[in-house]
Amino acid sequence: MSDARMPREFEEHVGSAVDPIPASPQRKGSMREELLAHLRGAYEQELANNMPPETAMAAAIDRFGNLDLIRNDLRQSVPLLERLIFQFKTSESVRPRWIPEREQVMLRWILVGVALMAIGMGLILPALAKIKAGEKFTTGAAIPFAIGVALVLIGLFMIGLKIVRRLSGDQRVTPR
Repeated sequence: MSDARMPREFEEHVGSAVDPIPASPQRKGSMREELLAHLRGAYEQELANNMPPETAMAAAIDRFGNLDLIRNDLRQSVPLLERLIFQFKTSESVRPRWIPEREQVMLRWILVGVALMAIGMGLILPALAKIKAGEKFTTGAAIPFAIGVALVLIGLFMIGLKIVRRLSGDQRVTPR
């Protein structure tokens, strides 16, 4: 094996850890860069110890660690909302076959809409409970109530927009 093939093999190894993670492309790129830097650093250290390139590559990959543990740590480092948003945008092997690729985008934004609605309802319901209990509706209660209503409306708008665009055929689909 030549030195020119090392980065490709490292990229494949790192890709097997990063690709299944439900995260934004930017976050996956950062993960990939950091892990590749660790692998290349270990590889260069092994080469500095006068190891042949093949042995240095194998030693660097061994030092890299268990891919399942790394994948788990990477998954946990992604914020929950981002994981939910990108859950259906993982690699082909992880994506359920019953969900076409173009539907994944729609589902992702519907999930965002539902999450916004849930957060909004979490802000609205305590304010409504205070009103029902006969408490005075103060400015302090009105602000979270207004934010909650706005989040619910934005969530409904996002869901409605995606459904209308899909039904009207205006959904942008990239060719395979």
